[in-house]
Amino acid sequence: MLPRYWRRILVLAMLLSLGAGAAAAADAPQISPAPTGGKAIAPSAPALLVSEMRVEQALQNILSLQRPHQDGYATIWDGNKYIQCGLARGGGLRCEAAGSLMQPTLARLLTADRTELLAQLGWALDPRFGNYVHVFSATAEPKQVAIHLLLVLNLIYDADVANLEVHTDWIAREPCPPRNGPGQNLAGMISDAPSMASAAVHACRFVDDSPVSVTPESTAGLIFRYGPRVTGEIQRLRVNLDRQVHVIFDTGIGYIQCETQTKPDAIYCEAQSADTWAALGAVLTPDRIARLHAAGYADPGRAPNYWKAYPIDTTKDADIAAEVLTLLHDAYGYAGAAPLEIVTEKGEEP
Repeated sequence: MLPRYWRRILVLAMLLSLGAGAAAAADAPQISPAPTGGKAIAPSAPALLVSEMRVEQALQNILSLQRPHQDGYATIWDGNKYIQCGLARGGGLRCEAAGSLMQPTLARLLTADRTELLAQLGWALDPRFGNYVHVFSATAEPKQVAIHLLLVLNLIYDADVANLEVHTDWIAREPCPPRNGPGQNLAGMISDAPSMASAAVHACRFVDDSPVSVTPESTAGLIFRYGPRVTGEIQRLRVNLDRQVHVIFDTGIGYIQCETQTKPDAIYCEAQSADTWAALGAVLTPDRIARLHAAGYADPGRAPNYWKAYPIDTTKDADIAAEVLTLLHDAYGYAGAAPLEIVTEKGEEP
């Protein structure tokens, strides 16, 4: 009998080569959970059918709408797990699936067996940006491509394919279009969004080293250094909103801790006050407390610390991370001389 891993590859290959419908795709076997304890979500056939139709329509949109001097892109994502497709040279579709080079938190998910399965399905690592690439021929029907993408998102990335975000966009044609930078939502994705421009990577290759002009002593330096990790920890809270999980960002001279909150759904954060550690009375001057207030943190009362609830549906993980790091710098004077200590409900994390 074939091992479960190889049986899974054969079933996936059959589904894709036969162009199976969404109901059959929903019965595809699941792969082993990621080391983080994640588990691929098995969607119902109706939910998968709706997602397949939306993805198929997006692919048809970029194939049919040709704009002068612009390239169309269809992006499908769940959280920071995404696949983005554009037109391939010579016809067909060139799709990129998120990698861990620009999103280090994905390293826990993209284990050796999962990347091997990606390779079996025709995806290859592009070392320029660390994403995985698959070029679909011009003869591939959008429906077949859509089913393939949904299976990859569900089986490899544990994405909730019943609640995917899908959109299309057209961006000025150039050899190396801008991409969301590390620490931003959907890092590595091609985007010309003004909100992402300040940290976008506008180059033909991502080089993972700190610019000389950015130092740990600055707010920008802290965000560059710790932004991806803090963003990933905030994303973990969002994904596990129905569980009692938390994370503490401890500088040694003050901390900000965040946890899940429901009714309403939010990321609830507290910034340490002098009420919990008297020594902070010399650190949290009126000017620094004003920085907390300006960021929307309320005075102690509901809790012994300053606090703020970030609504899930209107706040991005990267924005929360940037604000947390900014406040650690501006309110507590953290300049990165000592490593930022990150502690979760399971204890200190490396």
